[in-house]
Amino acid sequence: MKVATVDAGPVGRSAAAAIEAAEGRAWIDLYSAAPTGWAADAGLMAEERDGTVVLQWAATGRRYFTRAIGLGVTGPATESSLDEILGGFEKAGIDMFLLQSLPHCLPAEYEEWLVARGLEPFDAQDRVVRGDGPPVLDDSAGRTDRELKVERVTAATADEWAEFLQSVYRLDTGPWLQRLIGRRGWHQCIAREEGRIVGARGMYIGPDGAAWLGMDGPVPGLTTDDYEPDAAICAHLVAHGIANGARSFLADIEAPSPDLDTPSYRYFGRLGFHRPYVRTHWARLGAFAGYELGEAQGGVDESVDRNEGCECLEPGGVQDRAGEEDAGESGH
Repeated sequence: MKVATVDAGPVGRSAAAAIEAAEGRAWIDLYSAAPTGWAADAGLMAEERDGTVVLQWAATGRRYFTRAIGLGVTGPATESSLDEILGGFEKAGIDMFLLQSLPHCLPAEYEEWLVARGLEPFDAQDRVVRGDGPPVLDDSAGRTDRELKVERVTAATADEWAEFLQSVYRLDTGPWLQRLIGRRGWHQCIAREEGRIVGARGMYIGPDGAAWLGMDGPVPGLTTDDYEPDAAICAHLVAHGIANGARSFLADIEAPSPDLDTPSYRYFGRLGFHRPYVRTHWARLGAFAGYELGEAQGGVDESVDRNEGCECLEPGGVQDRAGEEDAGESGH
């Protein structure tokens, strides 16, 4: 039996805008869950500006937690809006940040404006999405003799889960992550093997029924070559999301392949996802690129994703964050 793969048919600008807006809402709610005092000390902030979501987490020094989502897609970008975002990062003392471009971005000069401000392609992600129909599972794919157990994170296991993610991402999140357990819209899952946590991923179902899958750790293809725990968690989350009113799902493949042929494409394909577009991340590199490279080689993921993660990063015709080599395009 042929293994399901991810279709790569494009979507229109309005559909892309809705997808990006759904992710933006998830990140706003994620950042809003942090305790006020802790967030202030960490320089944590998330806000929406004319349809663009702007994230800042000054204390991390990680690009993926300080970025803009939806700029040029949810509405045409302007040079003044771009300069306002960059100026906010500068005012906060943040040098490590990302902006993004999609095929749908307006105006046509948008990427020229990024280049004029010293930004260049850094990495990319393959966006994957699906509706609320039943997963298209292929019984011959993804079989394993491993005894992976997927479970929801509860108040009793919240500290263990939070410690796992902090270890994977090499971050200090204080009391923040535990506040997501029981928070409206959030569903966190872990995979265990022989009692030990070997993978985690979360889902946020927004008021409109759009479910964002992120906060994955470790990130398949980037910080681990073991895809099976994430595959099992994603299958669980899609089924759980449908049962809890999700009408659409979105995620990222953070280690993209031009041929769409890694295990991530196979398990997302089995679950009925397709790839509508690629997102390219832009950054100021130069003197600060070495920091990012060293962290990535040390096993750090910067997507929260990811994820990406967490949403997660993807190589693809641009420089990936792990080695800043030419690759494909990807969040997780």
